[in-house]
Amino acid sequence: MRDRRTTKLLIAVFLIVGLVPIVGALETTPDVVVAASDSSAADKAAADYVCDGVNDHVEIQAALNALPSSGGVVLLSSGTYNCAGIIAPKAGSTLMGEGESETFLKFTRDGRINVDREHVTLDGFHVAGSGYSSGVKWLGVITVRASHAAVHNLTGTADASIQAVFLLIHDPAVYAPTLEDIEFVNCKAVDTGTYGFLHNAWGSSNKVIKDVRYENCAAINCGKYGQFNPWITGFDFAELNDIEGLRVTNCLAEGNLESGFHFEFDPKVTDAVLENCVSRNNGQKPFPSRAYNPNDMSTHYFGCGYYAPNADVTFLNCTAEGNSMNGFYTTNGGKLYNCVEKNTGIGRTDFSYRVPAGYYSVPTRSANPSLVMENCTSITSNGYGLQVDLANNVKIRNFYLIDPVGYNGKGSSLGGTNGQFDNAEVSIYASGNRVETLVWAKENENTVFSGQIVSDAAKPFVIEGYGTRNVLVKDMEIISKTLPAGSSGVTVVGTVPAGQATLQNVRVTPTGSPVPTPTPTVPVTPVPTTPAPSGKPDLVVTDISWTPANPASGDAVTLKATVKNQGDAATPAGAKHGVLFTFDDGAAGSGVWSDTYTRSIAPGAWVTLTANGGSAGATWKAALGTHTVKATVDDVNRIAESDETNNVRAKQITVSKAASTPTPVPTTPAPSGKPDLVVTDISWEPANPASGDAVTLKATVKNQGDAATPAGAKHGVLFTFDDGAAGSGVWSDTYTRSIAPGAWVTLTANGGSAGATWKAALGTHTVKATVDDVNRIAESDEKNNVMSKKIVVGAQQAPVKGDLNGDGSVDWADVIIAADMAQGKTDPSAAADLDGDGTAGWKDVALLADFFFGRVSSL
Repeated sequence: MRDRRTTKLLIAVFLIVGLVPIVGALETTPDVVVAASDSSAADKAAADYVCDGVNDHVEIQAALNALPSSGGVVLLSSGTYNCAGIIAPKAGSTLMGEGESETFLKFTRDGRINVDREHVTLDGFHVAGSGYSSGVKWLGVITVRASHAAVHNLTGTADASIQAVFLLIHDPAVYAPTLEDIEFVNCKAVDTGTYGFLHNAWGSSNKVIKDVRYENCAAINCGKYGQFNPWITGFDFAELNDIEGLRVTNCLAEGNLESGFHFEFDPKVTDAVLENCVSRNNGQKPFPSRAYNPNDMSTHYFGCGYYAPNADVTFLNCTAEGNSMNGFYTTNGGKLYNCVEKNTGIGRTDFSYRVPAGYYSVPTRSANPSLVMENCTSITSNGYGLQVDLANNVKIRNFYLIDPVGYNGKGSSLGGTNGQFDNAEVSIYASGNRVETLVWAKENENTVFSGQIVSDAAKPFVIEGYGTRNVLVKDMEIISKTLPAGSSGVTVVGTVPAGQATLQNVRVTPTGSPVPTPTPTVPVTPVPTTPAPSGKPDLVVTDISWTPANPASGDAVTLKATVKNQGDAATPAGAKHGVLFTFDDGAAGSGVWSDTYTRSIAPGAWVTLTANGGSAGATWKAALGTHTVKATVDDVNRIAESDETNNVRAKQITVSKAASTPTPVPTTPAPSGKPDLVVTDISWEPANPASGDAVTLKATVKNQGDAATPAGAKHGVLFTFDDGAAGSGVWSDTYTRSIAPGAWVTLTANGGSAGATWKAALGTHTVKATVDDVNRIAESDEKNNVMSKKIVVGAQQAPVKGDLNGDGSVDWADVIIAADMAQGKTDPSAAADLDGDGTAGWKDVALLADFFFGRVSSL
């Protein structure tokens, strides 16, 4: 009869390899068992290490260090482990508990888990962290700093003394390569005083994090029990890092202090997809009590279900319910399909400084298309159901606006708040009687409306604004009990220039019969069911993507496929996991393929594979028109699967002309007034300067007047730092082209009394940008030329101890350098004297080697 320890080892190996045959597994994969001080007597008897309830991280680390260099599994038996230090798994190792309700790790005195080596797995336990010192507060209870990590079946919480429960961060001092291929599956952050899941990056280079996957994860009540800062979100995917290839599926954000799912404005977000996610009751902190001020953080507020400005993010079948400010905030690249917003702003009554909107896109004009919404729904929003402004190239198709509470009598605002909604198409199906106007279009240009409205209001559709140009309303039915039959039901206000708003096939149907509207079901967090095991993998393609995202004819297009193993066994290591991409089944060009990935894919895991070859090269030459891309995984049947019929996924790709025809620009009456220049933003490079860095300043300058600035005049900007107390000023003085009304430019400093860059001084400083600082240009308002912004300059990063070649990390190259010094092959350096005995000898080589192999956690 198998003893208890052997049984536990079998379970561990069984889970890791994914229910594959395990004959001989124990002989080839050494494992270690650890028992807690309160584990059962049987668990203690079967364990290799038994903890005493004090500094239990010591025994856990010893168990990890006892694994061979190839890795293995450390199993933590049921019980509570009190850890007052760092646990650092070695490369290729797995730290596994017996489940989140069985194995508990309680961290105090700066204790945490650092994943600083590749191919580490954490699985099946509960973590709690508290009482962190200021020196480590910017880390997480679980801190992932190396690629190819898997975090499965973990639940965690933390107080407000540390930045996150789960932190994914690129720290070049620890791991210099690109951080990529990380997955979180069935993980939860619950009842915290800090962020649930946070991505970040330190330093100024290699800040992109790639191919991160979340499945069935949840962030609940983050920031409810204390506040690390006022900006706590459930999931923050892009804080200071760029992000590429993010996939978030079946995840939940609920009851968090700020947004549920969040991307900061400045990072570059590429190819992010959120699918079947739910975000509800987020934005728990109060609305601001003062008007917005960029320099007053108390007036800043997100409160969104999904906050994704300036980002290439696709939302598929996502739901937002009861969020404080916005259900979906998407600009400059957002794409929403089959999404539902319900009850945004519910319970909010004072809109003096913030007005909720179910869907909010302001500004959205720097991408083409800048916003795509298809088959999306807003239900009883406690403000605008839809607010899009400062917008260009917008496509809203089959949008359902259901009974909004509205603001100032308006249920939606398309250009109404800022006066720009250009080159757009809107098909909308609106219903409700709580507002006077369901569809409000102001200052629209080159816009086409269609759809249906059901309302007894006097003005269900209003078009207004002196800047209205070329607006067409066609195939629009308005169903009303109050409007006269035969009328259009569309109110064109007298401010609209003659002939600039056209109605075609627009009519009132005087029945009052309600239009059929969707009854979207707010999804609950899916609970995965486990099918009977078949003993085989099952590969499917879950997504196809390409670069560039919007190709033109002739472009070289790189294809990617996300491949998931939805079977109950791992794929065999060493086998090629191939993907073939075809275009209109070969009619639109030669196919390409990926055939280099050979690592095993565990059950439930997925990878993103990039085409690396083809009969005519590794990229597809884009052909004009719309084509069907098919991705077939395991196209030559190298891998035996439980289902060989589900390997294909198809997706449409649209290729535009290489030189597109410019959109006609309506003529504008000759201006009668003057220009008015303002600074709308200040930025700098590097974005996070250290003391002594040469910082380049930029200012975004807008002409908000009603006349263009004169061509030939210098459009100068002066940048000062603490009004001169923090160093010499710099300026930009080379831009001489005219700036049209409403247009803006970004100007870069090109000169200064001590050069064109500012030498960063340690501390927090006020940068002021003054446009037209020497009054070369006559303006309608000469008092609004200055903008201020805070810049924080940190200390120069201290050298990494043990980093002898200066590449920012301690690796095997440093061990070789230390060995050369010990042998006298190269001159010794003080940096190699790690034990402080005044020499660079073999003891120092041993210390470096121990650190490299994970036998010690610090030098």
